[in-house]
Amino acid sequence: MGSGATNPGPVREVEEQIAETPSRERQLEEERKLLLSQKGALEEQLSQIMNSRSWRVLSAVRAILNALRRGRPYFRHKTYPMQIELRGGMTSDKDARLTLVDSEAAFELRSPHGRPSGWVRFKLKLDTAAEHMLFLLQPAENQCALGDIWLSTRSGTADLGVFQLGEGAERWLLKPTAADCPFSLKAFSITEIGSVQLLGLLVLRGFKRAGYSPALLWPKIKKSWLLFRTGGLAAIRARLFADSMSNNYQDWVRRFDLLDDSDRRKIRADIEGLQWRPKISVLMPVYNVSARWLELAIMSVRRQLYPHWELCIADDGSSNPEICAVLEKHRREDARIKVVMRGANGHISVATNSALQLATGEYVCFLDHDDELREHALYMIARALNQKADLKMLYSDEDHLTPAGLRYNPHFKSDWNPDLLLSQNYVCHLLALQSQLIKDLQGMRTGIEGAQDWDLVLRASERLSPEEIYHIPHVLYHWRVIEGSTAQSTSFKPYVLEAQQRVVREHLERTGIKHAQVLIAREISQLKVFFELPEDPPLVSVIIPTRDQVKLLRRTVDGVLKNAYRNFELLIIDNGSSERATIEYLESLKSLPNVRIIRDDGEFNFSRLNNGAVKLARGEVLGFLNNDLEPVGDAWLAELLATLCRPGIGAVGAKLLFPTGLIQHAGIILGIGGVAGHNHKGRARFETGYCNRAILRQNVSAVTAACMLIKRDIFERVGGFDAEKLAVAFNDVDLGLKIRQQGCLISFTPYAELYHYESASRGHENTPTKFMRFEKEVQVMQERWGETLLRDPYYNPNLTLESEDFRLAFPSRAVRPWKEQ
Repeated sequence: MGSGATNPGPVREVEEQIAETPSRERQLEEERKLLLSQKGALEEQLSQIMNSRSWRVLSAVRAILNALRRGRPYFRHKTYPMQIELRGGMTSDKDARLTLVDSEAAFELRSPHGRPSGWVRFKLKLDTAAEHMLFLLQPAENQCALGDIWLSTRSGTADLGVFQLGEGAERWLLKPTAADCPFSLKAFSITEIGSVQLLGLLVLRGFKRAGYSPALLWPKIKKSWLLFRTGGLAAIRARLFADSMSNNYQDWVRRFDLLDDSDRRKIRADIEGLQWRPKISVLMPVYNVSARWLELAIMSVRRQLYPHWELCIADDGSSNPEICAVLEKHRREDARIKVVMRGANGHISVATNSALQLATGEYVCFLDHDDELREHALYMIARALNQKADLKMLYSDEDHLTPAGLRYNPHFKSDWNPDLLLSQNYVCHLLALQSQLIKDLQGMRTGIEGAQDWDLVLRASERLSPEEIYHIPHVLYHWRVIEGSTAQSTSFKPYVLEAQQRVVREHLERTGIKHAQVLIAREISQLKVFFELPEDPPLVSVIIPTRDQVKLLRRTVDGVLKNAYRNFELLIIDNGSSERATIEYLESLKSLPNVRIIRDDGEFNFSRLNNGAVKLARGEVLGFLNNDLEPVGDAWLAELLATLCRPGIGAVGAKLLFPTGLIQHAGIILGIGGVAGHNHKGRARFETGYCNRAILRQNVSAVTAACMLIKRDIFERVGGFDAEKLAVAFNDVDLGLKIRQQGCLISFTPYAELYHYESASRGHENTPTKFMRFEKEVQVMQERWGETLLRDPYYNPNLTLESEDFRLAFPSRAVRPWKEQ
């Protein structure tokens, strides 16, 4: 077609549409008249109905039905019987009774009559001779906001109190975790209740508990009034019923982690009021990154609310010409930006050291060329330094960015956790170091590219005390996840794992641990460290309190006697056994040279029994074991002891499993349920857990005395267990806190595993006497330790205290310092 030709098609189409317009208008007018006619006819019919005698006669009935409909949220009582289907993990006998086999044991529950929602009560019925059973109930659908529910049954039934389901679910998984004998599940139901019933149940529960322990009523009223004054009815409801909140990170960010203009004004005002405004040098090595990501990284520094910074950039011989243009542009626009162009590529450690040579700030921090800082990141560092000027290493929480800028996969970290640091570089970003410290360390080491950050943290920690290291529990750093980045996976860079293995091994050697095995766990792209026993291994005094239950006791004793570590003695505290089989079994053990049976017929007091046994023990290491444990393998005691026999470690605990293989204990979290709970309780044995913490050695605030090793001198220094005020519950938590007060660490090792038939011999807290004693022990812990229980250094304040599964906290407990002003 020639250049002067035109296409008549579009013109003709427009002309045709204009010609059709009048006919369309006439058609619409006719449709409007028809609809008006129909509307008039319907109004006439409605008038006839409402003026009829039948309508007037039934008006009272309609009023009652409308009132019931409006009152449904207040008065509801609809029960949903659940269909029960066995999913596996259990065997059946000739009477159709079930026995647990493994961690896959579960029932699937289905609601054939719809989806129960709102406030509900759960109820189940069992046919079993077992006095107690423990179940884990989980929604099988994502629509339900409710998390895991633990069901403790008594005499075959369980009425589980009140829970809020939100939209609810039609399918549930019911997982039995512990049973003394075979059982069958006869029925399970969910009943909806309204607000009036809810209030009635709350009042009834309050009076019932007050009847158990009237002395505790007034303190609870005072706490409830304070809670009401600070948070209103919503706070009371959340506290009483542990309201389930969305675990969606985007929702959490929107509600608790975004800054508005008011926040920015307050931060700027706070900066003006700081007594010390240190210059912070941001080090950024650059190499052949996309100009788009580099631009965003630099702008994240230029947008900092804290103005006392410098950005030190070292280009490591990039071949991309756009990079030079971007760097030059920003250098011209902001005098705080310094750039050095390296002539040849020396890799990340050399480039970072080149950036370090430009730094003049009192502290330095590190930014990868495709990541971003939060706008208040440097302010939070300066703020922490003003609170504690002798800090030399600081680090923050972090999350990830998609290429589109969506935040996801947050890492809410532990405070200083040296055992965890041997398996993963959990410190990572954002990291800030005192400039003099990093210069004394001569910057980054070369030849370990991919592990240079981890190596720097380890070498710095060797020169610092824990008091000089500080964790800022705020997300201040965004890793951008792009193809081939370490943020996506270390599997993209296979050499990284070997470099990490080397830096951890060398750190252990520098700190005097010569023979530890540092193994690569490729399934999680992290490390596992195994320590060796000392050359002169100590005598371990293993102490087991017991009463009857010979079947359980025999398993525990066999596990001790057959373990691979041989320098031990076994003290069994017989607290009033009366069964003939138990007495005969204990009598048979007396012939063994390293076993002693100690009779104590006094009232059961776990703390008193163990304290008394310690006085008779000869070992320099004490091992406390329940009588309902079954060790996995024969290396468990050696693993516990090797973990304990290091400088600075006061006590160590093992990974305990329910009989089906679900986790019962992987360390203790302070604050759960008001005092403490167990890490990852209810997860499967081999689940990695939150940031792999269910399967890695780490420091914790306490470990359960169901299986604990402790150095004798530490135990005696802190006064042992509190036999006067903590006879049964929380004595191990109290002991752990006292150990930490002495400056010692407590370790949890997942490499020593034992099955735990929890409370099989003593039962659960389900009688008025036991409940009253338990409540008093809760009060003792809260009065003794106060705010310490709400600030576990190994558990992030952005994670919930309502459950043991590392969900997000709604709301976050992390302090926003600019809000305090």
